[in-house]
Amino acid sequence: MTFILALLLAAAGAEAIEKVPPQADAISLVNKFMTALRLPDEAERVRAVLPFVHKSLKTNDGKHLTRNVRQYSFQKASQSVHLYRSPVVVTEVHKGKSLQVGYKQTAERGRKDKYFVATKDGKVGRPAPIHVFFPDGGGAPKVFDFGSL
Repeated sequence: MTFILALLLAAAGAEAIEKVPPQADAISLVNKFMTALRLPDEAERVRAVLPFVHKSLKTNDGKHLTRNVRQYSFQKASQSVHLYRSPVVVTEVHKGKSLQVGYKQTAERGRKDKYFVATKDGKVGRPAPIHVFFPDGGGAPKVFDFGSL
C-alpha cells in the first residue's frame, strides 16, 4: 500500500513525506518561542521572540520583526498560542529539503523541517506546523515560519 501511495504521489508531482524523530534542540527552541508568544504585553512579546526567529523575519537591524511578519504571522500566532500545550508536545516532524532562505544579507542555506505541535486537550484543531530552520554547517536552529498557529 505504501509503495502504491508513493507511486501515486510521484505521478502527481508530489513527494512522499519523510517523517523523522524530533531533535532536542528544536523542541527546546519551539518551547521557548511558544513561551515568548504567551507574554501579555505585545512589545515585550515581540522582543522575546526575536532571539528564536530566523534573521529573514527581522528588520535589517535585527531589532524588530518585519512589518509583514508582525501584522500577519505574529498577530495570528499571538492570538491562538493559548490553544496549544505548554510545554509543547510534538506529534510528528516532516523532514524538509536543503534550500536557501532569506534574501541578500539574510540569505542562508539549510534545511527547513516542520514540527507539528499539539493542541490542548479538549481544544478542536489539528496540530499546527512550526517550521524550524537548521543552517548548513551547524549553528542553532531558528523558527522560520509559524503562520499556521
